[in-house]
Amino acid sequence: MPVVSPGEFTFAAIGLDHGHIYGMCNGLLEAGGELAWVYDPDQVKTSAFLKAFPQARLARSEDEALLDPRVRLIAGACIASERCDLGIRAMSAGKDFFSDKPPLTTLEQLQEAKEAVKRTRRKYMVYYSERVHVETAVFAGQLIEEGAIGKVIQVLCLGPHRLNAGSRPEWFFKKQKYGGILCDIGSHNVEQILYYCGARDAKVSFSRIANYNHPEYPELDDFGEASFICENGAVGYCRVDWFTPDGIQAWGDGRSIILGTDGFIEQRKYVNHPIAKARGLH
Repeated sequence: MPVVSPGEFTFAAIGLDHGHIYGMCNGLLEAGGELAWVYDPDQVKTSAFLKAFPQARLARSEDEALLDPRVRLIAGACIASERCDLGIRAMSAGKDFFSDKPPLTTLEQLQEAKEAVKRTRRKYMVYYSERVHVETAVFAGQLIEEGAIGKVIQVLCLGPHRLNAGSRPEWFFKKQKYGGILCDIGSHNVEQILYYCGARDAKVSFSRIANYNHPEYPELDDFGEASFICENGAVGYCRVDWFTPDGIQAWGDGRSIILGTDGFIEQRKYVNHPIAKARGLH
């Protein structure tokens, strides 16, 4: 349901390097927002975007969107390593910033973003689509909040993805640009672990990355795993990879198991199990 009235919340899209920008804008529009501008230096990307969102105007420059007094938020999905700089420019212009994941790629950028938030008093938010834009994931959070499984003591997250190497841009295979597999797609799982465990912080107790089967892309991590101990004593584990086979109907069979003191919740978010389909549970 819309949470704002028509004309109350105007936003702009800047940076179209990742397709998540479409889901980000769809979510904002579903909430009642109005998309005013789009900007990216790549005309091919902006042309495709305008076909999907014809209500947007093509900005002649980034500043045309940033300096529009009607715009309250900038949604950005530029190259991962460039998102922090875009966010700081947006907040310095008086706008909140809604970033694709990962929202930054280095600890230095994290500190810069925190300082900019404190200085500008604007918001720096992240599109963790695997939780905030998946109904089963939202429902799991509601059940936990209601106490359906008691106190959460462990969260296991599996995040397999299909590589589709031929369709990926060059920056996708440069670690300085994408940040590594645990920074990139692993950030989804870390966010879910913290959220479902009800924790704001955690310590990494183990992590590992590898390139098992893609020597042609030496900077690509095709496998990653990590375990965490949350500040409240709950624990988490995530595994991410680029080994989803072509035969799978979705881009990845993402799953999570949330263990509580009174029960557990298992999510299979993107692939319908045949038993569930037969019982009408998909």
